[in-house]
This record gives sequence, structure tokens and C-alpha cells, in this order.
Amino acid sequence: MTTTDTIAALALVAAIVAAVAAVGSWKAARNSDKAAETMSRIEQQRLHTDLTPDFRCTIVANDACSTAMLLVHLEGPPGLLSHDTVEITVSIRNDSPHRGGGPQLAGTESPETVRAHIWGPWKFSADGRDDTGRTVAAQQLAVGEWTRYALTPTTPPPWSTSGMDGWRRDYANQPVRLSITSRSQGNEWTVPLEVLVSIDSAS
Repeated sequence: MTTTDTIAALALVAAIVAAVAAVGSWKAARNSDKAAETMSRIEQQRLHTDLTPDFRCTIVANDACSTAMLLVHLEGPPGLLSHDTVEITVSIRNDSPHRGGGPQLAGTESPETVRAHIWGPWKFSADGRDDTGRTVAAQQLAVGEWTRYALTPTTPPPWSTSGMDGWRRDYANQPVRLSITSRSQGNEWTVPLEVLVSIDSAS
């Protein structure tokens, strides 16, 4: 091998080593970027969880159980204080997530119709409610503040064979199942709650 050949071979080896090193650096940088992205995503998820709104809810019905009032307090967490206000939308969940989940039998109501009915003791009668009384219009609420919503008793579905008395007995002493969706600064949380109803004997 001539000197020229030797020099060429060494140059080739050097180029290969440089290329391998460059690939290694690129892979290390890419892995570092992925690790940073993963850590950033984990931190964002942690912050999102830490900022989950904390609600305290009470429902008080009059002695005849013909009307009731839902009070919703936004108690925290402290991290939401910097958000000024939080938009909340309160909805009533059915007594079971499986309502309308089975196959439709001949001559029965569709699963959608079954799910659309409020299976529970109370519905919203407040201004801004939807047609069924399941959901009320969104409101702005600050940490440490509260809002309230009027409620009225539900009725059995039109296809039910049980009367109003049977319907009320079925839901006597049953909690109202709520879902509160909150939005603030691009974040969204959904908080499920079950609230027992107390009776205001002085009403």
C-alpha cells in the first residue's frame, strides 16, 4: 500500500468515526428532547391535577319536598386564586351510568330516550336550565365564593307503570348525583359529586 493509499484509508476511517459520532450525538439529543418533553408533559399533568377545583355542595328542601335549593361553594385549591374566576357548568347525572346501556327490546323506548330522562329525585328549575332540567347555564365563580340553583322534583318517565308516589319512594333519601365541569385558562376539569338532601323543617 502506498503512502497515498494509507492516507486515503486513514481519512476514510476518520470520516466514518466522525459520522458515527455525529449519529450518536443526534440520537443523544433526540433522546434528551424526548425526555424533556416527557418531563414537561408529566409536570403539566401534575399541575392540572393540583388545580382540580374543590367544591362543597349542599341541598336543602322545604318540608313538603316540593322545592329545594342547591348551593355550590368553590373552596379551592389555593392555586386557582390566580385564575380570577372559573367557569362552572353543573349537570345532574342519572342514578346509574348503565341506564339505557342494554339492548333495545321490541316495543320499548330507545336507549337514547331512556338516558335522556333524569333518573333521580331532583332537576333544575333555575333560570338558564335546559329543556329537561338536567343542566344549567355556565356561571363564573371565584375561589371562596358560592352560587345557588333552584330545584324541583322529577317525575317518572311517560312509559313508566309506577305512579308519582312509587317514584318518590324509590328515590327517598337518595343523593343527587352531580357533575361539575370547570374551565379556566385553557384547562378543563370534570368533578363528580353525590349530595344528600336535607330538609328545612322551618320552611
